[in-house]
Amino acid sequence: MTRRKLKDWVIPTLGIFVLVGSLFCYYLLSNLINDNLVPDDSYVTDALIDNTINVNEEVKDEVKIESPYKGENVSISKYYYDKNDDEAKQQQSLIKYQNIYMPNTGILYSSDNEFEITSVLDGKITQIKEDDILGNIIEIEHENNIVTIYQSVKDVKVKIGDEVTKGTVIATSGSNKLEQEKTNCLHFEVYKDGTLTDPEDFLSNNTN
Repeated sequence: MTRRKLKDWVIPTLGIFVLVGSLFCYYLLSNLINDNLVPDDSYVTDALIDNTINVNEEVKDEVKIESPYKGENVSISKYYYDKNDDEAKQQQSLIKYQNIYMPNTGILYSSDNEFEITSVLDGKITQIKEDDILGNIIEIEHENNIVTIYQSVKDVKVKIGDEVTKGTVIATSGSNKLEQEKTNCLHFEVYKDGTLTDPEDFLSNNTN
C-alpha cells in the first residue's frame, strides 16, 4: 500500500485552527464568569451608604485639644518635623543650635508680645523642671494616654500634682537657646501612647 504524505502546510494550519478555537472558548468563558461576578448593590440602602465613616477621620476626631496659648498675633515659627513631608517643608521644620540642625519634635509658637500658656485638656501636672537649653518645662498627663509638654515658658503658675482643666493658664511665654531671636515663644509637644506625635493632628482650632 502506498502511503500518502501530508503536505507541509497541513499540520501548521491545523495548529492555528486549534489555537484560535481555544482563544475563542476562553473569551466566551471569561465573559460568562465576569457577568456572574458583577456586584449587585441594589439591596444596599441609602441610609447605610450615608452613614459610612472614614476610619482615619474617626480616629482623629476621637480626641481634640485646644490651642496651648491665649493671645493675639501668635504664629508658628517651626512646624513638627515629619519624615513623610516633602523636602521643602522638612527644611522649614529644622531647628538650629550651635550650627547643628535638628528635626523639630513639636510646634514652636512665637510672638513679639508676651502671651499666656494654657493647658489643652483636663489633666494633672506631673513634672516641672528647668533645662539649660529649653528653659522651663511643664508636663501634663491627660486621659486617653496623652501627655503634653510645654517648653520655653516662664512665670510658672502651677506645681506638681495640681489638677488643671482645659484652658487653665499654667505659665507665660518665655525663651530658649534654640531660637535666641525669639523673646516670647512656646515649644509644644504631644505624646500619644508614649509616641511623639504631630500636635496638629489633635488641634481642634487654627493656631496659625
